[in-house]
Amino acid sequence: MNLKKKQKRLVFFLPNFNLGGAAESIFKLSRFLIKYNFSILIVSIGKNSFKKDFKKIKCEIIELESTRTLFSIFKLRKLMINESKKNFEKIIFISNINYANIISLISLTNLKKIKIIVTERSSISELKYYNNLINKLKNEIIYFFAKILYKFSDLIITNSKFEKRYILNKFRLNNVICIHPPSIKNIIKKKNNNNYKKILNIIYVGRLSREKGIFVILKALKNLNKKYKFLFNLYGDGPEKKSIEEFIKINNLNKIISLKGFVQNKKLIFKNADLFINASLWEGLPNALVQSINYNVFPICSDAPGGNMEVIKNGRFGISFKTNDEKDLQNKITKFLNKRLKLNNKSRIKHLHDYTELKSNQKYLEIINKL
Repeated sequence: MNLKKKQKRLVFFLPNFNLGGAAESIFKLSRFLIKYNFSILIVSIGKNSFKKDFKKIKCEIIELESTRTLFSIFKLRKLMINESKKNFEKIIFISNINYANIISLISLTNLKKIKIIVTERSSISELKYYNNLINKLKNEIIYFFAKILYKFSDLIITNSKFEKRYILNKFRLNNVICIHPPSIKNIIKKKNNNNYKKILNIIYVGRLSREKGIFVILKALKNLNKKYKFLFNLYGDGPEKKSIEEFIKINNLNKIISLKGFVQNKKLIFKNADLFINASLWEGLPNALVQSINYNVFPICSDAPGGNMEVIKNGRFGISFKTNDEKDLQNKITKFLNKRLKLNNKSRIKHLHDYTELKSNQKYLEIINKL
């Protein structure tokens, strides 16, 4: 008689499962791990935008009802106490994003059957940025508790080497590793197009939010509009959409700047692009930046805290500008427009192996099995 092997339980907790890099990475990882005798539970606060996708790959979904993440502590604890009573070989709880990590570590206190992994998908140094006094206080509280509580996790996983070094140095912890997110499925061996184009296609891909530095890009391009011929297409959605539309209207830039909304098909976005710009004030490990290199689209990015400089390998696969400095960005765009800079095809293909979906997922599998 064959006895069925006990399953290992993985619980992924991300408060906001919206259309973003963190949610997409968790979905890709779950799709991979479900094949290795893992039972997977996905926990969000409120609606999970990936619900149908997760159900297709046979993951369980729980959408906690709570007005704020802070108020979910007791519900999350009750849920995990019930999970610990089930007949699994082991239970691993994987939390995502700094404030969720703190909630998780408080909720799971003294639940010894559960191993806790906290992941930093952005940079915790983002907490040093704030809009107002309330935002500053909130960020300081999160940072304070992260510094106290992270030591109680079984493992800390960062998206970038920058973030790993930051936590090692600032928090004085040793249980930190870096696993790059699954930014690309396959490496595209596309060669440079050397045909001369009169009008270049410049793109931005990502969330339309304050921390993405989009107005730095808009101001830099506004100043270059009279001298150079280009189109600027923004792919994404977010809270800054109306402000961007107003900027375009006020400065009469509607003929050269277009808001394309969220587009799932990456090939459609990158296939005719010549230059990709990332102007973030901080980053995790930006998938779109990796994708631009994969599609052989030359990138310019900010030197912000996070993974930007790591992805372009300090200038080998793109150029950087000073964070939040529109004049420096303008100079770097001018350099690209004058020289029509290209990536080295052979080198970029070799470099991209570190950012494939398979490599990222295999590292997670190895770590989870060891835990």
